[in-house]
Amino acid sequence: MSTTREGPNPLRPYYKPPSIGIPQDLPGAISNGTHGLGPRNGSAASYASSARDILSDIDYTDYGSPSTVESVKKQIDDWVYRYMSILLAQPFDVAKTILQIRSQVVDDGTAELKSPRQSYRESAYSDYPSDDSDPDEPAYFTSTAPSSHSYSPSRSRRRHDSGSGILPPPNVTPPAKVQLLLKRSDAVLEVISQEWSKEGAWGVWKASNATFVYGFLLQTLEKWSRGLISALLNVPDPEISAGLIGSTYPWASLAVAVAAAASAGIILAPLDLIRTKLIVTPVSTPKRSLTTQLRALPSYLCPASILLPTLLHSLVTPAISHSTPLLLRSHLSIDPILTPNTYQIAKFFSRTAELFIKLPLETVLRRGQVAVLKEDVEIARAQGTWVSDLETLVPIGEYRGVVGTMWMIAREEGVREPPLPKKKAKPQKGQGLPGLWRGWRVGMWGLVGMWTSRALSGGNGGEF
Repeated sequence: MSTTREGPNPLRPYYKPPSIGIPQDLPGAISNGTHGLGPRNGSAASYASSARDILSDIDYTDYGSPSTVESVKKQIDDWVYRYMSILLAQPFDVAKTILQIRSQVVDDGTAELKSPRQSYRESAYSDYPSDDSDPDEPAYFTSTAPSSHSYSPSRSRRRHDSGSGILPPPNVTPPAKVQLLLKRSDAVLEVISQEWSKEGAWGVWKASNATFVYGFLLQTLEKWSRGLISALLNVPDPEISAGLIGSTYPWASLAVAVAAAASAGIILAPLDLIRTKLIVTPVSTPKRSLTTQLRALPSYLCPASILLPTLLHSLVTPAISHSTPLLLRSHLSIDPILTPNTYQIAKFFSRTAELFIKLPLETVLRRGQVAVLKEDVEIARAQGTWVSDLETLVPIGEYRGVVGTMWMIAREEGVREPPLPKKKAKPQKGQGLPGLWRGWRVGMWGLVGMWTSRALSGGNGGEF
């Protein structure tokens, strides 16, 4: 019975021998004294060569450790990708931060009940000269009616003082140097255009290096904290196991991930404070390097006044991103493998909910950070180490804690137009709920663009 693989066996015409295994010798082959092992398998090298030929379709790159050059190249590629992503999103992040800290009240501290349309119309025509004539100018076309212009003693007193050469000292304090004069409270593109026209490209992409360093350290510290807490509590790490879905104790792993994110956010709070300072101050401010700002910090701990908003802001993203797959699979029976499209749509809605929950807390946090910066200036002035005031691009809104700041923005600060059926009604005081969601359009376009790009590129159905 022939056992060669050159053709089918006549006694078993429908049998096909397996392709795996060491091919047998051809008839008439001469042995080299290998005692039946074949001419090609007489040494260890021949066995290894035969194994590579048999299992040539299997990729061993994932099983072996990569070389040092490949690891360094992969890490550099990841850093370049992250930095380019930050450069693309930084102009919108700068505009969103400026809108979040901007106060909507006038200089005297009271909200002026004017609609945004009226204020825009007044600002548009404020540059044109008035039609009213000067009271000192003789009236050539007079009437029998008394003049509408009353006598101004201040003007005559000013003319008399100027004639004597003595000018009275000004009683009004000079206003703060505000560079951006925004006509709308929610115009992101207007902020970007004014930044570009007044400060150039450095103003649009300010604090990019600080954002990159903060993001890199936040991710690194979060992973390290997660591993440390998992080891101390003897809980599986969701990054090492197959996520929270494949974890033995999913809720314990979720608590570990949330605790690690909260601890990383609190530890890196001073760096986030410097990042906010670099965004809200003009680029003409001296000593804007990251190392100089770190040395100028009075403390490397999270300030007590912004501890709660920093903690809440750090908890939103890990809590929603880690709990969404667990809830979808365990309670709604939506699996990423069996129902991938439904799973990705549900995950997109979870990211949208995360955006609208995080924006009010981010607004409160940014105002609290600016309030801390102003307090540091006052403390330095009291101690005699004052160098310069905190010069910001826009008027700074007030900070009253988490709940107090949200209530002040929605009900007290600024004005908002009445609903459409009540056009003749007076503008209402406060910005309403839209005042807490400054920059939500930018966030939504970012989510839609990222989801669409990954879906078109075949990245697992647009997985985030």
